[in-house]
Amino acid sequence: MKKQSFRLPDGLAVYLGLFLLLAAGLFAACWPQGDFIDAERRYRASAPAAPSLTNWKSDKEIESYLSDRIPFRRALVGLDAAVNVYTGRRTQLETWPVQGVFLERPLTGDAAALRRRLTQLDEAAQKADAPWRLIVPTGHGYLRRAEMNPLLQAQYEAEAPLYAALAETPQYIPLGAAFTADNAYYATDHHWTLQGVYTAYQAYCSAAGLEPLALEAFELERFEGFRGTTYSRSGYLFAGAETIMTAEPAGDVRLTVLDDGAVYDQLIFPDRAATYDGYAVYLDGNHGLLEITNAAAPEGTLLVFKDSFANSLLPLLSAHYGRIIAMDARYYAGNFSDAMAAAGEVDQVLYVYSMDSLMNDTMVARKLSR
Repeated sequence: MKKQSFRLPDGLAVYLGLFLLLAAGLFAACWPQGDFIDAERRYRASAPAAPSLTNWKSDKEIESYLSDRIPFRRALVGLDAAVNVYTGRRTQLETWPVQGVFLERPLTGDAAALRRRLTQLDEAAQKADAPWRLIVPTGHGYLRRAEMNPLLQAQYEAEAPLYAALAETPQYIPLGAAFTADNAYYATDHHWTLQGVYTAYQAYCSAAGLEPLALEAFELERFEGFRGTTYSRSGYLFAGAETIMTAEPAGDVRLTVLDDGAVYDQLIFPDRAATYDGYAVYLDGNHGLLEITNAAAPEGTLLVFKDSFANSLLPLLSAHYGRIIAMDARYYAGNFSDAMAAAGEVDQVLYVYSMDSLMNDTMVARKLSR
């Protein structure tokens, strides 16, 4: 006897589909448009201005709009990410969970391209007529490669020639054995912890002939409930909150955002610690061009070209320089030469970039070459 499979009557299936579509539409209509999704660091799609079922572009806009407002969407995304994790695949949004730690993807690039970029950095620094140095933190995934399955481990091992090329550069500052996977990075964020940035600070001071201050000499604060951007981009639901710790020098420090002229008498912004972007507790987030002054520090100007990694390092370095000018190519309208002109006479030039920014950030490449 042939076994019959269960199927919904055609009419019932149609009505059920229409009901679900109507429910999603009503849910979407009641949901604020353009609101920010904290867990994914992006805004929801807005409703199409003139929807049309006969236009493919409008169809995609409607699909994006409704999918961003499906009831329990966060739980569904988390479930999908969890299935990927437990079946050995990547998570929903291109991050790599390894034993409870969320990592950025393995890097792509070759050593020859990196050497060309390092030559560009040298040529740019020569215009400032000051010695230059480079900090590139060893990637979290590369540090943890021994903990991975062989297939994933091989992809991170492919980064080894890049770090070897860095080591050939006299201006490169190695962070040494103290910079480890266990203490240098957060589990949910790709930025370094206070211990990680303090290791970088000590390494810079050693290279620049400065006497590093003990960590206890800075004003330290801790903020609970931190979950970083690498975790949020995973789509995964299950990760414990962390503590983010900050340090800034005691005394009369001032932060001036040269983009808009805003002035602050602090380098740490506690109100930002509880937001979706907790790392913005440092320097109130990313800015194109900023100036830090410290009346209690020795005289001298440090010019820094950076990505967000330097945000936690600049408060420590401000204990040693009366003035720091820092430029982030992603947010600055000008190029590297413009930042040098704004800085005037400088004593030191420091580049602080993740390997990904150094290799793949098109804004850095374009504004260096001008």
